[in-house]
Amino acid sequence: MTNPDIARAFERLAMLLELDGANPFRVRAYREAARVIGEAAEPLAAKVDEEDGLEELPGIGKDLAQKIRDLVRTGTTALYEDMKKKFPPGLLELTDVQGLGPKRVRALFDRLGIASRADLERAARAGALRDLPGFGEKLEQKILRSLERAPADIGRMLLAGAWPVAQGIAERLRKVAGVEQVEVAGSFRRRRETVGDLDLLVCGKHSEAVMEPFVSHADVADILGRGETKSSVKLKSGLQVDVRVVPRESFG
Repeated sequence: MTNPDIARAFERLAMLLELDGANPFRVRAYREAARVIGEAAEPLAAKVDEEDGLEELPGIGKDLAQKIRDLVRTGTTALYEDMKKKFPPGLLELTDVQGLGPKRVRALFDRLGIASRADLERAARAGALRDLPGFGEKLEQKILRSLERAPADIGRMLLAGAWPVAQGIAERLRKVAGVEQVEVAGSFRRRRETVGDLDLLVCGKHSEAVMEPFVSHADVADILGRGETKSSVKLKSGLQVDVRVVPRESFG
């Protein structure tokens, strides 16, 4: 896991804890940890086996340090798995909707049984949100506008977050025997503010030698497709990555 992956996991933990009504100081500790991890200059994965290496970070005590180690080694933590069981899978996604934080999302869930974007849109169009305490007609309309814009942004990652992921994959592929050149293409190469996925072009003699380490890496959550010259995977962070192997004359 990269630092941005770990930071996102801690931010999600903070939101799940807030949805569960946890102590505000505990929620704040996880949010602050996400900020510290996201700003760390050195990859935390390199520190997991160092005694007290993670505890040197500001605000990271033994408990949070152990959760970082769990995330790096297994991709999850016991707390995260326990918290996910308490709420429907789509509930946390509602915090991405403009105007909704964990407290309002929990109110929607408790009072109207809203547990997904589809539920939220139906309720908003029916005018069912405006009478809830702390909502009102203006917020209802704001939520609807946010839902209408959402499809273009779902699944996209900020370029800064995708950068270490892309460079890490490219560097691993460059070490494969027979690989002559690797280039990250698409919206990443064009330096768009956000990227929906990562596309890598590889020039090499043996495509199978490239595909095997790519699809079997520990960061891969799901193999979406594997072919002779192209493979696609979904990372644990949710980002899709496609690799295509081309001959030297086709690289450009």
